[in-house]
Order: sequence, then C-alpha cells, then structure tokens
Amino acid sequence: MRNATTLQKLITEAQKAREFGFDWPDYEMIFAQMVDEIREVREDIESNAPAHKLQEEIGDVLHVAISLCVFAGFDVEKTLASVNKKFTARMSMLKELTHDQGLPNLKGQSVEFMLKLWQEVKKRELVVNLPHHQ
Repeated sequence: MRNATTLQKLITEAQKAREFGFDWPDYEMIFAQMVDEIREVREDIESNAPAHKLQEEIGDVLHVAISLCVFAGFDVEKTLASVNKKFTARMSMLKELTHDQGLPNLKGQSVEFMLKLWQEVKKRELVVNLPHHQ
C-alpha cells in the first residue's frame, strides 16, 4: 500500500477496523455519529475555531461517510466514481440550462434562482433515466 492514496488508506483502515471487530452495530449509530460530527463542524464555524480544528472536524464527517459506505457493503471507490459521474452530468445540464437563460454562468445569481435551476436539472435527470417502453 506504499503508493496508495490517502483515501485508499482510510478505506483500508476502515475495513481493517471492521475485520478486527471494531464496527458499528447498526445504521442508527452511524447516523447519530454523522449528526454529532456535523454539529461539531457547525459549532467550529459559528465560534470561528482555528482552521485546523474545522478541517479536522470536516475530516471526521468524511470518515463517517466512508464508514457508512463500508458498513453498507459498498465499494467506496465505485460509490465515489458513481457520484462523480452523476454530479458531472448534472453540472453539464445546469450549464446548458444557464446558457438557455442567456447567462454565461451563475455568478451573482440568487440562491433561489440557482436552486430552481438545480431542481429542474434533477427533474430532467429523472425523465432521462426513466425506463423506455418498447
């Protein structure tokens, strides 16, 4: 594992912990841990905690997300590849919708406007992914 990425190392450590018996008993405990870690991130942001502390807490959120993926029996790399593909496709549709509105990008647009476009992207994505009848 000498040339493994940091992500690969974390995945391996999570899998080793599980094999060792240091594992979550159920999904509910993972959810509770995720909520707790997000609460800590929020507290650090609200209290203007030092950047290294905030970064550490965000890392804990990522770690719990990876643990959830491992616990559910999914390949973390494949899961990330899938979400990357989905996000890339959504961004492509978002750019297309933005250009259809006569805009070069979304800089300076309201959050409401961006969310409206994002919901339209998701709606179109559902239509594209519906099974076609022959």
